[in-house]
Amino acid sequence: MTVAPAFVARLAIWARRSESRIIATWVLLLGAIAVLKAANPINPPHNAAESTALLLPFLIVAAAPVLGYRLGTWLFASREQPALRLAIYGNWRDATPDELDKGKKGWRSFAWFSLVSGILLNVPFRAFEYLASIPAVTSNDPLWAHTLQRAFTMDCAVACFAYAMCFAAAVQRSPLFARALVMAWMIDIALQAMIAVQVGQAPGIPTYLLEPMSALLAMNLKKVAISISIWLPYLLISDNLNLLLRKRVRLTA
Repeated sequence: MTVAPAFVARLAIWARRSESRIIATWVLLLGAIAVLKAANPINPPHNAAESTALLLPFLIVAAAPVLGYRLGTWLFASREQPALRLAIYGNWRDATPDELDKGKKGWRSFAWFSLVSGILLNVPFRAFEYLASIPAVTSNDPLWAHTLQRAFTMDCAVACFAYAMCFAAAVQRSPLFARALVMAWMIDIALQAMIAVQVGQAPGIPTYLLEPMSALLAMNLKKVAISISIWLPYLLISDNLNLLLRKRVRLTA
């Protein structure tokens, strides 16, 4: 099953040509939201310096995926196969030049398109979820509010950074893409555990916040678990992905 080749080709060409404009639009949009959030804190700041500092967490979230994508584009530029193979299930042989040429069409497959699109969409979903739920916190707010803001800011920024790097690896068709995605899943799970610890240790946190935050963490873990259960088998045994990224084909009996 493939996505319409003409649609994929047009989308890829548009994305390459518009990369700088897309990034600029992202930064400007999240920057504008950051200004609105900082201008409307729950409790007023003490001075102008603190008012400016309120922007920092939201700007970090805005910058994280841009930095992740740029770094990933540089790190995953090489398509040289790694010396150590981790995806060892099955019997494989190196693909011939003709097979590699045919394999170039594999990036139009529905599974590959869905995986890469899902990784990319994870970034704005995570960022806007953060912006919708985390207010600007001033020195007049209680300690637990600062603790929660730091924890959720780290969660969003690091997750967006990691998934943006994975998207860059996919765009580059790097042989290390699968490893990058598995690492991003592990980081995401660790971030949810970090938030749980921070929430549990936050002094004076209202009890009415505990249940919705626990539900949020459980939902995030569930989403990661679903992604792993769907895509890990694909990363390991898909003939299309092995030809596209690992340059090998399955041996037939």
